[in-house]
Amino acid sequence: MALLPRSTHLVPTLSAVPVPRSPHRAEFEVPAQRSSVGVARRLLTEWLRRWHCPPDVVDTAQLVVSEFVTNAVVHTVSDRIGCCLLRGEHRLRIEVRDQGTGALGLAARSADVEATNGRGLQLVDTLADAWGDVPVSRAQGRVVWAELRLTDA
Repeated sequence: MALLPRSTHLVPTLSAVPVPRSPHRAEFEVPAQRSSVGVARRLLTEWLRRWHCPPDVVDTAQLVVSEFVTNAVVHTVSDRIGCCLLRGEHRLRIEVRDQGTGALGLAARSADVEATNGRGLQLVDTLADAWGDVPVSRAQGRVVWAELRLTDA
């Protein structure tokens, strides 16, 4: 049974709507290689700590960015992977952009009990308030995004 992304109707900021630069927006790129997963996780952590995000949000965001960057490295033909972090008053948005040509409409899938992989998007589906994927405007690739609640509000 595949789980569908929640709130896929939300407009992604990275590919469609320009957002002015602010102290609450961070962007970075990493090479599309397995060693970049840890680099992306460390860069994300530095920004979230600088923004004084709650530790549980930092932990969840690390899992999300690890899954998204890993999928971009393993399942797309990309040279670079871009990451954008947007911190609002009550939400954190994580966006990971690849250069791949895969089909849109990612969905979490069930993994066999004995499987050693295939559970990443299930975790994202459980932990994120909303997530999905959209094409990159005027370019090849997609943006996979997730939103996490920063407060109980």
